[in-house]
Amino acid sequence: MIDLATLLIVASCVAVVLAWLVPRSWAFDIVALWTMAILAWLSWPTALWLALVTLLTPLVLQAGERTPFRGAVAGSWAAVLLAGFVAAQVMVSQVWIGAAFFTLRALHVIGDWWLGRQAAPGLRAHWRYQLFLPVLFVGPIHRLPHFVRQVERRRWDPADFAAGAERALTGLFWATVFGEYLVGIARQQLLPHSVGPQDFAVDWLASVLDWVALYFVFAGLTGVALGLSRMAGLTLEENFDHPWRARNLIDFWTRWHMSLTSWCRDYVFTPVTALTRSPVAGLFAAMLVVGLWHEISLYYVLWSAWQAGGVLINHMAGRHLPLHRVPDLARRICAPFLILGWLSLARPVIVRLLEIVQ
Repeated sequence: MIDLATLLIVASCVAVVLAWLVPRSWAFDIVALWTMAILAWLSWPTALWLALVTLLTPLVLQAGERTPFRGAVAGSWAAVLLAGFVAAQVMVSQVWIGAAFFTLRALHVIGDWWLGRQAAPGLRAHWRYQLFLPVLFVGPIHRLPHFVRQVERRRWDPADFAAGAERALTGLFWATVFGEYLVGIARQQLLPHSVGPQDFAVDWLASVLDWVALYFVFAGLTGVALGLSRMAGLTLEENFDHPWRARNLIDFWTRWHMSLTSWCRDYVFTPVTALTRSPVAGLFAAMLVVGLWHEISLYYVLWSAWQAGGVLINHMAGRHLPLHRVPDLARRICAPFLILGWLSLARPVIVRLLEIVQ
């Protein structure tokens, strides 16, 4: 486990204790202050930018409700937040904690306000929502209305607390034992110490192992976050739904990092599709956001096109090929390998393409 993750997990455990020790009406305000203190200690740029996002977003939207220029207000403030996110991606010399997550949370609030789904949030509600330490580092990208309801309905339940602790410990086991230790052994045994530029198959295998490690580490740490949240009395949105049980690539993307894919569906795919009347344009736009959310680079632009192309091929195959004739058991067995093969093939193909172009 990397040091930063360990520190944040320990600090999140303290946040859980504070959530129950402090009087109910102030519990999550104190947790928010604790979150800000930890961020200021670990990364002052993150603390400063998140404080500005947290404080100014409700004020900007509340001011926007008093003007007829709702769209201009939403678009301008969203552009400011996106510029800050891009700056965070570019400033590699600084450690940024959770910027991708809290930026999308803020954009969700702006988007729902612009669409009329919810009023401008109060400063206190938004403060609590953005500054909840257990989910700051690895998500999920939970929604404000659900979070507010969870805070309002929160009560002490020993069974829930125990279930949350079990979830957190299980997630920690997944991330450390499966994601790091066992996959690390597999890398040592299966991959040569030096890989030549011609070793396409070895690069592909390395990419496969990276996807396996990513699942166990990311799903494991998300389990820790959700487990700690439940220990604090909150049941937040799930982020993974057994993605390797997916029947095809389309099904996979509805199970993998679900809070991100649902965000992209609501705020990218649906509006782009409505604007262009083209689901294909919506698909490529949504997948581009998924890619650039990880890193702003040409590699991830091409990665986005690759993954969107895979979904499109999957859709066309389902319409034009007699896949229903394949026995159900055979499809269940083959699907995870085909999905993992496509996902992992992206890196060796794109890396070689960039080598040719550059």
